Amino acid sequence: MLAVTIIPLTLSLVITLVYTKESIKEQSMSENARLIFQGKTNLVNYLNNINRASIVLYSDPHFLNNLSKSFDDYQAVAEMYTTLQNLQGSLPDIQQVYLHSYLTNQSTLITNTVPRREFRESPYPGTEEADPVKPSTEPPHYAHSYGFPPSLHDDPKQQVFTYYRPIVRIPSTERMAMLAIDLKLDGITAISEQLFHPEDEQFYLLDENGIIIYSGHADEIGKPAADPHLFERMRSDGSGIIDEDGAIRVYEKLDIAFADWTIVKQIPYSVLYRKSNELITINAIIAAVALIVVIVGTLYISIRITRPILRLASYMNQIQTGKLDVDIDVRSRDEIGFLTRRFRQMMDTINNLILRKYKLELANKSNQLEALQAQIDPHFLFNTLQSIGTVALQHDAPRVYSLLSSLADMMRYKMRSGEAMVTLEEELDQLRLYLELQKERFDEQFDFFLEIDPASLSAPMPKMTLQPLVENYFKHGMSTQTGTGRLTVRSWITEDNRVIVEIENNGASIPADRLRQLQEALEIKVDEEHNDREPGTGTPSSIGLQNVLMRLKLYTDDTAGLEIANMQPQGVSIRLNYRRGA
Repeated sequence: MLAVTIIPLTLSLVITLVYTKESIKEQSMSENARLIFQGKTNLVNYLNNINRASIVLYSDPHFLNNLSKSFDDYQAVAEMYTTLQNLQGSLPDIQQVYLHSYLTNQSTLITNTVPRREFRESPYPGTEEADPVKPSTEPPHYAHSYGFPPSLHDDPKQQVFTYYRPIVRIPSTERMAMLAIDLKLDGITAISEQLFHPEDEQFYLLDENGIIIYSGHADEIGKPAADPHLFERMRSDGSGIIDEDGAIRVYEKLDIAFADWTIVKQIPYSVLYRKSNELITINAIIAAVALIVVIVGTLYISIRITRPILRLASYMNQIQTGKLDVDIDVRSRDEIGFLTRRFRQMMDTINNLILRKYKLELANKSNQLEALQAQIDPHFLFNTLQSIGTVALQHDAPRVYSLLSSLADMMRYKMRSGEAMVTLEEELDQLRLYLELQKERFDEQFDFFLEIDPASLSAPMPKMTLQPLVENYFKHGMSTQTGTGRLTVRSWITEDNRVIVEIENNGASIPADRLRQLQEALEIKVDEEHNDREPGTGTPSSIGLQNVLMRLKLYTDDTAGLEIANMQPQGVSIRLNYRRGA
């Protein structure tokens, strides 16, 4: 048992470790790929804003004209200052703007202080290395004043990257000036810091030459990438994931004409699998605790399980000898106790079935005995009734013949042997014959009505169930002094497939005490309370009703019921209900 427990636990830990690691890796790759793509989108928008800000110069026709005006044209100089100052203030990250005009060899520097301007034969060294036709960028470097005297507000330790735009005479490619915009790294830093965790992960923003534009380590900014070969692989692929050397690297290429940069996020395995290792540790602790519990439980079960099994075997041996009423004592709540309780329920069911069969046989024997005692000779009675009917016809009395035929049909129905169950339709036909004879007896002082749902006619019912209930009315409730007697029989099928038969009369009501006794007698469960009751005990009315209910339960289902109640202002209502097709 211990081996069966330890091996699955070990396999579970190994499988959980492998599956968890792979699942975490795939999830991390997917999440970081989406994150880096979003970062790429933000950086592209940021750089495009810089590019759009520089294009503003082309929308100012005075600015392009002022590039060719002399140094002494103060109005042109003032307009140029204004345009460049507007550009310098258009974005918060722009630290300063430098412009050199090739037409007049004039250099201009716009900062937060006083603008500076001077004549130069050539632009500031370094700016000539920028692309002469299209915009480009210079990797991060320390800020300088482009050859102008430094200002007190200048910060020589401030790192910036430079955006270059050549000013050309559109539509030609003649270069009129070179624009250099120094930008602080604050905007790039803000975007990049949202893409990684500095404590655990590494993040790089590289230009097309592998120079680091931004890194989680400030001392790496402006330096070449540590692994040029890996950088070339990333640039050739454009975007993707590299899983090697103890880390995964998610990268995206910006694909901007003036900033062909690459975003790289590096996640070490130690960080990637930290949560899975914690989960494995927790699982290992749980497995160890579970193993201890299993060992203790195994010993406990080994001791506790033997005794109940031996006791259950003892019960089985007693039942095997024929002692079916063994008192099976169950105290435990474990599986053996559950099995023992189910065994006890099975024996109770068997005993009830045996008792039920015995009662059916006893009832059949009693009915047969009563029929034998009541019958004289069926053939003699039928022949005699037929002879009397013939005499009635000879004396022109068809009504007498009809009544004799009804009586003969009733006797034939009662004495049909071998039929414990009939349909409700047959039972109602028998009841109709009986009521017609009673109507003939009382003439205008009695009438009956049948309100029958056709769907209920095929429902099975024990034979001779309804007539005993109707006979009570003529024995105890019918009175010629209270007006015309009225008896109504109704039947229908409920939505839950139960048969309802209701018999109502307007005769004398049952006294309250007597009604309560009848209702209490009917509430006694036949299967539980009548086991030891001898036939014939109790008053005649209660015995008749109880026998009807007992036969209905035995032949249909245990939920069958018989209800009796007084009606207002007078009369009695009896209702039978049982499950159809039980």
